[in-house]
Amino acid sequence: MVVAGPRPAAADVAGARMWLARRGVAVDEPTPLLALRIGVRVRATRSYLGFSLLSVVVWIVAVFPPVPVVARFLVFSVVCAAFPLTRWRRVRRHDRAAARLVPAGAKPSWRVAAGQVGWWYLAAAGLTFAGGAVLCAGFAAGPVAAAGWAAALAIGAASTALVLGHVLRAPVIAEDEASRAVDAALRAHDAAVFALPYPFAFLAWIDLATTWPWPPARIAAPVAYLVLVLAASIGAAIALRRRRLPPGRYGTVTP
Repeated sequence: MVVAGPRPAAADVAGARMWLARRGVAVDEPTPLLALRIGVRVRATRSYLGFSLLSVVVWIVAVFPPVPVVARFLVFSVVCAAFPLTRWRRVRRHDRAAARLVPAGAKPSWRVAAGQVGWWYLAAAGLTFAGGAVLCAGFAAGPVAAAGWAAALAIGAASTALVLGHVLRAPVIAEDEASRAVDAALRAHDAAVFALPYPFAFLAWIDLATTWPWPPARIAAPVAYLVLVLAASIGAAIALRRRRLPPGRYGTVTP
């Protein structure tokens, strides 16, 4: 049972209500625990349109010759890694507050947590960083490009692992079966939103930009890599969008 705690802000209540509605649950007033956990995540992602536009602009600038080769990789990678981490830190503060409202929960097993995050997402992350490492080792334009690409991949992998490691091993924060179902859904949400792997696949295109025009033999592997990563990422996004919550008490409904 939830103990006395801070009352969720009106913005968090409204955000949680909309988030639940998109997953098949209609409530007028989400429970305080769900409002605290969901509302902050809705607010944290409102600036993602600006982040997406900034990432595109940085990537476009990075492919032009005047930019030093190593800087092309590092600036793009830092932008793609840093912004989601700043949003995630805000979410973590609210989760710590929410965890004090309920009895300590057990950590799910690796397999259960991985299933909650989604196998499509995990495939996209694995393809992004393992495939990127293989390409960097065998297809980089030269030693300087290889060094920049490797460092950028390391930044991306570290930021993704930081969030994903917590998502997979964090204790359950729940007071009943409904909030337990939301906890599972939030693991998938946090991985998809705060541990974005697919932008780092575009490091391959930055490498290609250092050797324009591209020989046919040099472009085939990066294009195949990008197609695979984007296909897995789209599969993960579709699976997340189709996810629905089971029946339960998620809040109150005004008659």
